[in-house]
Amino acid sequence: MSIWDKFPDYSAEELRTLTAVAAETLVDCAQDASLTADVLRLSSKAVTTELQSMLQDSIPGVQGEQLQAAFDDPERAQKIALAVLWQVRHITPLAEVVAEAYEARNREMAGPELLLLTGAIVILALKVKSVDISKSGAKFSFYEAGAAVKSFVTDFVKSGVRGG
Repeated sequence: MSIWDKFPDYSAEELRTLTAVAAETLVDCAQDASLTADVLRLSSKAVTTELQSMLQDSIPGVQGEQLQAAFDDPERAQKIALAVLWQVRHITPLAEVVAEAYEARNREMAGPELLLLTGAIVILALKVKSVDISKSGAKFSFYEAGAAVKSFVTDFVKSGVRGG
């Protein structure tokens, strides 16, 4: 049974681990030299700063505090992570690599926390541009998924601004 078979009904530990391995997989396969493992260690404040500029066109005037609130709240972070993972699971080659990494991680029982990784996976989903997995390597693109993730985060942050 694949971890994707349980989507979206994960325990907190499963979601944390799946978010971690998805983010790590995206970093490992990134063609963009600016995407390094450093994104996995960003604080919520650093994520806020990065996302604020990335989302400025879809949420004009967005404040860092609005974004930080979305990523610091465990319930909202979980919803954002699930939205990004929904996109990942629909790219079959990527989903397979992530599922394999998830199984390997479960055997290791290690990894960063969900709250930090949610911001990292959103940044990665918005930046990664191509998917091509073969025996010789992997390349990923999130052009359409990145737009969907950006739209979801935009709507989610705006709903929080309105008191939701």
